[in-house]
Amino acid sequence: TSSLNFSPTSLCPLVLVLPGSAFLKSCSPDPGAKKRCDEKLLVTMKTECQSCFLNLEMDCPAGYMKITNGSGIRDCRYYLAIEIKTYTLSLPGCRHICTKEFQQPECCQGYWGPDCMACPGGATSPCNNRGRCSQGINGDGTCACQNSFQTHGDLLKLIHFCTVCSCIHGTCNSGITGDGRCTCFSGYKGINCDEPLPSCEALQCPENSRCSTSPDDETNLACACLPNYQGDGKTCEPINPCSKAVCDPSAYCIYLGPNRHKCTCQEGYRGDGQVCLPIDPCQGRYGNCPAQSTICKYDGPGKSHCECKEHYRNFVPGKGCHMTDICVTNNTCHKNAKCTMVAPGQITCTCQKGYVGNGFICYGNIMERIRDLNTELEGQWQGKLTSALSLMEYAYEWALSSLGPLTVLLPTNKGFRGINIKDLLSNKEKAQYFAKLHIIAGQLGTNDLNNTNTIYTLTGKSGEILKGDKDNQLKIRLQGGKKKGKILQGDVIASNGILHIIDKAMENVEPTFENTKEETIMSVLRDNGKYSRFRSLLEKTTLAFALEQNGGPYTVFVPSNNALDNMQDGALDYLLSAEGSRKLLELIRYHIISYTQVSEIDLLSYPTNTLHISRKGQILVNGEEMEETDIIAKNGRIYTLAGVLTPPSIVPILPHRCDEERSEIKMVRKSLSKGRCVYETLSNLATGCARYCNVTIKEPKCCKGFYGSDCSQCPGGFSKPCSGNGQCMDGMKGNGTCICADGFQGSHCQFCSDSDKYGPRCDKKCPCMYGKCNNRIDSEGGCLPGSCRSGYIGKFCDKHVIPCQPFVQFCHAQATCQLSDGIRRCVCNPGYEGDGTTCSEVDPCATLIPGGCDINAECIKTSLGTHTCICQPGWSGDGRDCSAINNCLLPNRGGCHDNATCMYVGPGQNDCECKEGFRGNGIECEPINSCLNQNGKCHHLATCQFVSSGVWSCVCPKGYEGDGTIYQSSLPHVQTSVS
Repeated sequence: TSSLNFSPTSLCPLVLVLPGSAFLKSCSPDPGAKKRCDEKLLVTMKTECQSCFLNLEMDCPAGYMKITNGSGIRDCRYYLAIEIKTYTLSLPGCRHICTKEFQQPECCQGYWGPDCMACPGGATSPCNNRGRCSQGINGDGTCACQNSFQTHGDLLKLIHFCTVCSCIHGTCNSGITGDGRCTCFSGYKGINCDEPLPSCEALQCPENSRCSTSPDDETNLACACLPNYQGDGKTCEPINPCSKAVCDPSAYCIYLGPNRHKCTCQEGYRGDGQVCLPIDPCQGRYGNCPAQSTICKYDGPGKSHCECKEHYRNFVPGKGCHMTDICVTNNTCHKNAKCTMVAPGQITCTCQKGYVGNGFICYGNIMERIRDLNTELEGQWQGKLTSALSLMEYAYEWALSSLGPLTVLLPTNKGFRGINIKDLLSNKEKAQYFAKLHIIAGQLGTNDLNNTNTIYTLTGKSGEILKGDKDNQLKIRLQGGKKKGKILQGDVIASNGILHIIDKAMENVEPTFENTKEETIMSVLRDNGKYSRFRSLLEKTTLAFALEQNGGPYTVFVPSNNALDNMQDGALDYLLSAEGSRKLLELIRYHIISYTQVSEIDLLSYPTNTLHISRKGQILVNGEEMEETDIIAKNGRIYTLAGVLTPPSIVPILPHRCDEERSEIKMVRKSLSKGRCVYETLSNLATGCARYCNVTIKEPKCCKGFYGSDCSQCPGGFSKPCSGNGQCMDGMKGNGTCICADGFQGSHCQFCSDSDKYGPRCDKKCPCMYGKCNNRIDSEGGCLPGSCRSGYIGKFCDKHVIPCQPFVQFCHAQATCQLSDGIRRCVCNPGYEGDGTTCSEVDPCATLIPGGCDINAECIKTSLGTHTCICQPGWSGDGRDCSAINNCLLPNRGGCHDNATCMYVGPGQNDCECKEGFRGNGIECEPINSCLNQNGKCHHLATCQFVSSGVWSCVCPKGYEGDGTIYQSSLPHVQTSVS
């Protein structure tokens, strides 16, 4: 609340009305006084984020002025719905800044209400300078009095700090303007009327008079009129206060007896009669006018009527007016947009699904735009795009209508000169390849083309941007080609991309691989030496057999020989070793999508963090560039890469072994005879001396931070196991589990146990006030998205917001105006994001870290502004924290047979291998019960004897001892003959 500056004098006089009470007299407003002091506000808003090309034509809302030029500022992202998927694609966009000067109605100091009426006591001395008036356009004109006064109706009465009268036999001149003098009754005198007077009977004073000391001569007595009467003492008439202006001019004065009256406000006024204020029915209950659709008009004291607001009509008493539906009477939206009334006289135009624009202009998908351009009456391209339309319809009609974003180079009919379009359309694969030479992933406008020298088509072929020709127009030439396609019209907007009309078709550059449905993937790779290394790796695994068969289909990403040669020193050699075979298998699997044929356009719609599009239109997989795309084989498709895709589960590739060596003294096996031993020669047994051997024993061990038989790195990384906040169960016999230190939790100790702590040591108090703290050790202590309590906003849910009507009119339809720290601002409703003047639906799964989920979890949108995190197959956890599942540690041991060994391959993956002495696929194992297969391991003098299921033994003949592989004679004649 603001304080008032009280003036030292009041323009409204005080009048005496009751003993001991003084009231304010109402003041008539000064006709020349300024009652309205409207505030000027500068409202700033941003338009909705959208394609920068589309934003060139974006206007500010009615009444706003655009202060940005061109396509606006590039500070936002917009979301493009993908028809065949349940997610949105986040793309960089633009928006404009708009301003509007607004006159906010406000009353001057000392006035209140919509009509800015003067406060009690007058505008220059509100509440007679003895209180504070509830002023302003939202005030009600009541006075909050100072401690010495209280209100009486709309008036002020003195209740403290007044001198008490002491008239014993008389009446006191009291009140706020009284002087405290006593008027003595007959027979008394003195200052306090406490001195008796001589007998007054001789005067025979008439009725309504009394004997009193003569005012002319205090020694004489005279008759004086009684209080409430007036006259010369001989004749006394009752005093009629109504003969004077004792009541408010807008009140009736009623005579009640000598010097008694009652003031009653006239109809249409309110007060105690001393002060009467005009009743404005519009101030109370809005004059019974429905506030939403009508305006209450003040007609005078106690009188008003209802009128329809602008854009309303047909007033019905008690019900209000009906809003005029502009969508019916004057729909200015595009034919492909939906018109919605958002406020009286205001509509919003929203392009239908599959269209983009501001609602007044809506653009369809790429195929629809090509058709529109080709058929537009008297249009520049009417009938000139027929060949390109036929090609795109035949090759990729569905993709160009449903997927994106894409950039299409569209040749005119003349641009197909030298190309037999009929022959091209007779072979779908050739038509698709030729069409892909004219399609670029992403949206590349003319500004983007001006800022680069190279672009990449969907074939993987690069193109050169030429800018230095005489006509100074952009031209495009494919690598290996001669034709230059000049852009005749650029930046033709479509809902899922952009079109550039060119004068020449791109040259039909031959692909590195020829598509063939007659050869399998392995056969295609065998025919191209550039990818022989990867083919060799495939042949080291069981996957080569699958890719050689007619099954599938498969999608294979093939690194070039150079990519494999550029791997870390020794990494490829290790993968090819027996020790690295498990990691090799997982690496190869990481390059294969089983049972799916993924086209290059399908790749653009895949919801994965591993696929990206560069600013040049090149598709990147885990940051690795694609060289050739969508090579069709008999059992799937091939994509070639300039790099190797390395699954995180095998990093580091090279084993981190810290094997230990130790020396032991061992003695060879001795006979039972004294000091002599038996050893084996080429043909028989011989005796010799016993000897001791110094044997070096190598014990396999993992380095610190690695665990398991493959020495995989501990959670959190081998350099800082368990994020440095716990102990990893490492070593060959360890399982990689993190035992977190006190105060930490999570699969790699990345969370604080105390939900209200954060920081590397979990010793910082979380500044999140009214939400759920992000208690990760690497967080800033902010609140988790969407966790703020109702009424709070901000990164730390610390800004309390309350409604601030009527400014909500400046906010977006999905926002409300809130008051925080004395500042009004528009705040988007839950489930929406923006600056309040522009709000768009939040897709928490379309961010760089989707919904705060673990990197190995999938973010799934559940409803408006809400989502859930679900760990991917092969991982377990709550979605924020996912741990790899080791099938071999599960009760069913990955489905392996009891007589098989379970081998961990990757998260949720394992292989089964029958133990020695058994055969089968690992899921089923049967004992090998024929000793004939084992005889090669027994000494030639020993025999193989079957002991039990899967167990065999080499048994020495009678007269010999040993384990069946080394023998010592136990017969005396043997030792004797030798000696």
